[in-house]
Amino acid sequence: MRAIFLADAHLRKPEDKNYQQLLDFLDQQQDLDALFLLGDIFEFWLGYKHVVFSAYVPLLNKLEQLSKSGTKLFFVEGNHDFNLGQYFTNTLNCTVIEDQQLLDWDGKKILISHGDLLNTDTNYHRLRSFWRSRPIKILAKIVHPDFAWQFAMWLCNKSKKNKPDTNHYDPTPQLLPFAATSNSDIVVCGHFHNPLDLSHREVRILALGDWITQFSYAEMVNGKIELKTYTN
Repeated sequence: MRAIFLADAHLRKPEDKNYQQLLDFLDQQQDLDALFLLGDIFEFWLGYKHVVFSAYVPLLNKLEQLSKSGTKLFFVEGNHDFNLGQYFTNTLNCTVIEDQQLLDWDGKKILISHGDLLNTDTNYHRLRSFWRSRPIKILAKIVHPDFAWQFAMWLCNKSKKNKPDTNHYDPTPQLLPFAATSNSDIVVCGHFHNPLDLSHREVRILALGDWITQFSYAEMVNGKIELKTYTN
């Protein structure tokens, strides 16, 4: 069996390099049993019932092609893409995971997570819960998608300008105790933007890095997993 794990592309526009690299990469995936997307694939996603954001149509088309070819799709919601909605579950036949999940795959117990749940800041967790709350889901039925998109891009731009990127650091201190209590053989996460591969108490731990400048991902073939870098 063969599976791909990737995270943190933070896609915005189809003409961006990382967006084009991801489309090229997915085009090359033949005989792929599963694709695990571990959050923040999109710079912003809020699921509407009948519409999708036009900037993401090229990627959504690729995912639909993979799904129809027999690839199982899994999407762990991140802190930029959440409340994925019916398009993913119904059209793409994708398994959507809101927080994290332990699953059996290719003879291994794998815990997949975006990674932001390891954040120890209580204010962050309050904000995370707010964006996933019922009022936000109701707003998604009322607020026009164009307004939601413009507001989200403004918010993302402002956040990056006013706050240094705190994701690019060594997550080992958080990951080791997390893995020790995971009841898994392998822990795979995104969020930290630094590729990492280590073992702790017989648990393999992989942080995927990002698909912005590093184009790093993990590939699992017949129960063996390793980090790789895509070059084109």
